Amino acid sequence: MSLVRKLIRLFCTPSHRSQVQTGLLPLQDIKSATVFVDENEAGFEPLKLRIKEFFSSRGIEVAFLSAFSKDIRSTSDLFIALNAKPSIDERYAAASSSARFKIGRHALKKGTYDFVVSDPEEVPAPVSEVFDVIEKLLCSVK
Repeated sequence: MSLVRKLIRLFCTPSHRSQVQTGLLPLQDIKSATVFVDENEAGFEPLKLRIKEFFSSRGIEVAFLSAFSKDIRSTSDLFIALNAKPSIDERYAAASSSARFKIGRHALKKGTYDFVVSDPEEVPAPVSEVFDVIEKLLCSVK
């Protein structure tokens, strides 16, 4: 990722912030989902297949974004950020997403996420465990 692209995203985040009202949505109201991930994280490929299966079995389209994606703004109903450490790219993608329900691992400024799955200790939890919690949440929202 180039330094110039990171700086542009950092300075453009406030002006590209989505104005869509967000909140908890039941799975039946979600038609598409975007998952922001670190593709270099251990265990990413099996998790990617699990995420695809979870959403496709419910008729929900899923797309994956990472810091290396050229355009990280999304227009899905659900936005999930699974990065262990927040980055400029994640902040930009979450803030500019027009998703009506946003889930992340870190509380960002201006209440970007509707639900935050934080790590219990200083050591980040494995991303598969974080998705377990998100999966339970999504299935419990009515």
